[in-house]
Amino acid sequence: MFMELSLKIIIVVAILSGFLSITQAHEIRQPTGLIAPNSDWKYDDDGEVDAGWETPEFNDEVWGTAQSLLGYGEHYLTKPHLEKGRLDYYLRHQFKVKDRTAIPSLILRARYDDAFVVYLNGTELTRTQPLDGSALRAHEAKQFETFELPATALRNGVNTLAVRLVNAKSSSSDIVWDANLLAGDAIGTDPKPSAVKQGAKAEFAATHGIIRGPYLQNASESAITIRWRTSSPTRGRVDYWPSEGDERFFAQEPVPTTEHSVRLNGLGLGSTYRYKIAGTNPTYQFSTLPAAHVAASTRIWIIGDSGTGNDNARAVYQAYREFTGERPTDVWLMLGDNAYTDGTDQQFQNAVFNLYNPLLHNTCLWPTVGNHETVWSRKDNNPLTQNQADPYLAIFDMPSEGEAGGVPSGSELYYSFDYGRTHFICLDSQVSDRSQGGAMHRWLKSDLEQVSEEDYDWVIAYWHHPPDTHGTHNSDKERQHFDMRENFLPMLEAHGVDLTFGGHSHTYERSILMNGHYGTSDTYDAAVHAVDAGDGRPEGDGSYRQGAHQTHGTIHTVAGSSSKIGPFRAEHLPFMVENLSALASVVVDVEGRALHVTTLGSQGETLDSYTLLKD
Repeated sequence: MFMELSLKIIIVVAILSGFLSITQAHEIRQPTGLIAPNSDWKYDDDGEVDAGWETPEFNDEVWGTAQSLLGYGEHYLTKPHLEKGRLDYYLRHQFKVKDRTAIPSLILRARYDDAFVVYLNGTELTRTQPLDGSALRAHEAKQFETFELPATALRNGVNTLAVRLVNAKSSSSDIVWDANLLAGDAIGTDPKPSAVKQGAKAEFAATHGIIRGPYLQNASESAITIRWRTSSPTRGRVDYWPSEGDERFFAQEPVPTTEHSVRLNGLGLGSTYRYKIAGTNPTYQFSTLPAAHVAASTRIWIIGDSGTGNDNARAVYQAYREFTGERPTDVWLMLGDNAYTDGTDQQFQNAVFNLYNPLLHNTCLWPTVGNHETVWSRKDNNPLTQNQADPYLAIFDMPSEGEAGGVPSGSELYYSFDYGRTHFICLDSQVSDRSQGGAMHRWLKSDLEQVSEEDYDWVIAYWHHPPDTHGTHNSDKERQHFDMRENFLPMLEAHGVDLTFGGHSHTYERSILMNGHYGTSDTYDAAVHAVDAGDGRPEGDGSYRQGAHQTHGTIHTVAGSSSKIGPFRAEHLPFMVENLSALASVVVDVEGRALHVTTLGSQGETLDSYTLLKD
């Protein structure tokens, strides 16, 4: 009897112990909120700094207490908590941690105005501006931004997060602080559209602390690269399998790293696969490129100057998601200025990786470089990148060796690729030599010489500075526009380019079907340069047509308003069908010898459309 009772007790203890172990493990995998949204913060707004205010030992009992959002001057603040007219404000919040070794990094989500420094237990973790006495840039609290922070100062027990919130000037009309803190191994789910609009973080994978991605790069007919970032070094592994079939494969990195790049080779032509990062739960899918020179139904999404990461960018993205529905995106082009304002790694995180999910997981991105991608490179003065486009070049993998079709360029700043019978050409209007006879010019000539009507129906070229614009920039006055229009456009048109896309101006402008105009706007002659001066709409002046026995024409589009808009600074160009200061993205649908273009506004409205047919 005693033995039976003892055995029962042992079994119960074992079960309970196992249950507790499972529960604890489960808790580690769940989202770890160290400081929840709308938490109470202690604050000091008297304008005087207290010695040791950022340390855990400081006594803040006499400070005020308020629930975030804190601040003044914004209509969404239910009550102003901070005294107006100060340069500096001091905030503190305490939280508890049971096991600091289970938290490899910290993730701060903050909405702020204008700058801040954050300390953990007296150790500075990050600051948004130098705060060295130089003038501060104003920063509006339009959306949450995400900051990955080290967890080395974390303690078991009570921890103190201290924030110095800084106004650009004492006469500022507003100041805002709103934040929450997560453990770096937190995992979430892909947010619903409503969550995205609230600035929610896209997703984090618990087991390996994924803080970026996964995202797809450099797709070809038989290979693709999957990239992601983790908060601590791990040996990355990708599990993948055909969407139809039971056979499983994997590819693994040889050494641990935080910047993961796994190339999957030997894939089926034009095939769809499911994949996951080993040790995580979400599964995604990708498709290899279809056979070159074989017609393939193609949906292309194009955004320009999208790099604010703000509500405008989210609205443009959401409008496209609702438009495309279950129809997959085959080709995704970014026209430069993809991360404002300096092109830093963190700005890319905010403007690209925190926003365009789940598209990043399932669709290969083909970007071009803008002027804002080079700002940080000039400040950083990194000799390894020769002040070109760092970290843009570190973040993206482009097919410089002709992996995706076309002639190898030897540069990731300009390249080409094929999708079925459409040839895409990405040029660099910012960093590379734009002269006739330069490396990019020579490569383009070689690449275009292999484009024939037997193999291709369509040729689409894109770069940042469009050949013609009178939007927020004036192509009659800026060197980059001159160079691309005078040195590259003649060659493109001579080899049958059908569409060009650029950004830079934060407007939407779309031309007629035209040919041979390479000068300033006052040199345009409709009798010489207009191939079809209609609007290209079947229900309007009729579709454009590329006939075998007529001059080949090109349609030029300025699509730099995917997150910013601005006024037109010159009279509308005489050959533009549409001139809009409106948030927009462009959708191109290729169906055989017909090409349909729809320009979407941020509310899902159609701003422009046309059809181009080929005999």
